[in-house]
Amino acid sequence: MKKIAVLLILTFITISNATTVYENGEDGLADGWRIQGNGQPATNIYSPSQDSRVIRLQGSGGPWILGAISGDSAWNNTTEKTISWKMVMGSRYTVYVVVSTTNGTRYLFYNDLPKRILRHGVEGGILHGLGGYNHSEYKNVWRTYTRDLERDLKDSEPDNERLAVNGFIYAGADVSIDNILLYNPTEHIYSDGSNINDWIVSDNDPADANISVITDPQGNHIHGDVIKLQGDGLNNKYQLKPLNWNNTQESIIQWKSRFYETYSVSIKVHTTLGDRELLYTNSNNYYPSGGIINNGTTIWHEMGGRSLMGQNGWEQRRDFGAVNDFWQTVTRDLKQDLRDFEPNNELISVNSFEVMGSGLIDDVKMLSRPVIPNPKDDIVYEDAEDGTIEGWHVYDSDPAGATITNVIDTTKGKVIELHGDGIANGYEIGRRTGDGKWNGRDHKAISWSMNYSENFSIYIAVETTDGVRYMNYERRDENRGKSGNYIRFGLGSNLSDGSWHTIYRNLEEDLHLFEPDNHIVALNAFLIRGSGRIDDIKTMLTYSPVVYEDAEDNTTNGWSIYANASGEANITNVVDATRGSRVIQLQGQGLGDGYRLREAQNNNWHDITHHNIEWSMNYAEPFTIYIETETSNGRRYLVYTPRDDDRGLNGSYIRVGAGANTSDGSWHTITRDLAKDISNAEAGNKLISISSFIIRGSGRIDDIKAF
Repeated sequence: MKKIAVLLILTFITISNATTVYENGEDGLADGWRIQGNGQPATNIYSPSQDSRVIRLQGSGGPWILGAISGDSAWNNTTEKTISWKMVMGSRYTVYVVVSTTNGTRYLFYNDLPKRILRHGVEGGILHGLGGYNHSEYKNVWRTYTRDLERDLKDSEPDNERLAVNGFIYAGADVSIDNILLYNPTEHIYSDGSNINDWIVSDNDPADANISVITDPQGNHIHGDVIKLQGDGLNNKYQLKPLNWNNTQESIIQWKSRFYETYSVSIKVHTTLGDRELLYTNSNNYYPSGGIINNGTTIWHEMGGRSLMGQNGWEQRRDFGAVNDFWQTVTRDLKQDLRDFEPNNELISVNSFEVMGSGLIDDVKMLSRPVIPNPKDDIVYEDAEDGTIEGWHVYDSDPAGATITNVIDTTKGKVIELHGDGIANGYEIGRRTGDGKWNGRDHKAISWSMNYSENFSIYIAVETTDGVRYMNYERRDENRGKSGNYIRFGLGSNLSDGSWHTIYRNLEEDLHLFEPDNHIVALNAFLIRGSGRIDDIKTMLTYSPVVYEDAEDNTTNGWSIYANASGEANITNVVDATRGSRVIQLQGQGLGDGYRLREAQNNNWHDITHHNIEWSMNYAEPFTIYIETETSNGRRYLVYTPRDDDRGLNGSYIRVGAGANTSDGSWHTITRDLAKDISNAEAGNKLISISSFIIRGSGRIDDIKAF
């Protein structure tokens, strides 16, 4: 863990800020969920208020389970410690997060009561109440919940260690849930308990309030140095410096405390409706209060009573007697707390932190929100452009000597070269189990480019509702079907011809060919046997191409001549001997003549669904291809020519090299990510739709499709 001191009072801790999304509903499915007991199976619905797809759990009781307690279906996430989810409900609920620890399985569970029962009567249960039971503001509205699982575990068991997070369980009545994810936030630490100069006494009436640094008196002093605030209870105040944070980046705050009396925390924020105070108090009220006070400038959240301890927690939860020795961690989503009572207000900055009351406090920090990836964006697992082989390993090293290197390919640039004793050696990126699994839960399709001159066998490791499957792609012309956990497909016997080929597979559709009732839950790894070169391994939400032209209808419908400088330009549908199929032949006098493909009625495609385009071409002379698009910055033409360099943006034209060899008189298949080509040339610009395909020059075209 790297620490960088800034201004002497602020510490930035950067943890790997990846985000693993276990459910966002965008695949239109609910396959990862199982129900035990009452209720209906989980469904996937559209939420107008969220303008997205979400998971609906309908009925009473459940529970509904995503992931598992253990086994192949468990998440086994060993690296990310903070969980976040959104839900809207109108009734009582309990959420259980299943965690494996050094002391066995633990159920960190959360409900709408304000209590904490740190050692609950349920075996392995640790309860953290989230509040809201008596607040109508919490009902029938979408709320985001964020919990630090490591701290929630250690509040109860300071010497226990989190090993892995395995699942999410919901029990209760009807609910809609979205964006269940794990991540590691970036932390901005304002006080770690070691420096008395981080604090000031902001209200010393009555006098003699003081601040000191002491060694944590609990147990084996696991907290080290902590801040002790000592005065006349709520009558004295203590403020953390700087006096004006002006933190516009983070909106989740966390602190650890051990108080033997009622205390309050006041956080001053700036919002779109003006300055506000977010006030948090602990109390002995079983059903805490809260709301807007002080003429609308203070939003009050009561945190409930002190933590309780006992093997039989349910009987003790109303016991407000002696406080135990455990520290309590408070994690508050300031943006959500603001919206609870001012739903149209937005947080702009967090400015100060002030405590009223006597006790111990430690590790005051601001946490970043998760960066939630857009499931429609492709995930590139390997394009070799970083010059490394990070993520790869030889999974079958017998016989010895197999190697993985990052090399320069004359056609593709940087690629991954795998070299060994043919299919006797195997290579993997991602992992089938444990750390390193992709755990890609939205995407159901994959693509890669390969150049092989020998036999190969490719395996995509996936988790399905019926267990682990290996989607096996081979150099053969026929599919061989299911054999145990392996489902075998032929990619074509011509794929080891020593040239580059790009493969696209809809894994869900492939699975359904042989297991129609099975569904993909997650993509975990790409494995290959055989020596050759690999590039551009990426996954996609789906692969459902729209074919704009394959010439098999024996017509030229949709084509038109838009430039006829020679007066001889024409378009015909012919049989190509090399391809063994029909193709479109464009014939004129070089670049002076141009041809356009749109809808049959000569209307633009207006394709807002896809962002990749692919076509096959056979040209023996110069050509210029224009893909007409609409973007957030207006109309753009993606211009592809037979050259190896990109020349960037020029007015409305983005000029990209398709490869100098693409006019050599042989067939080439070209695939372009239009959204990426646009953003590479014009930062911040986004693809909205694909309109048409335009080409200048004489040659043959086939299989124009978008996906």
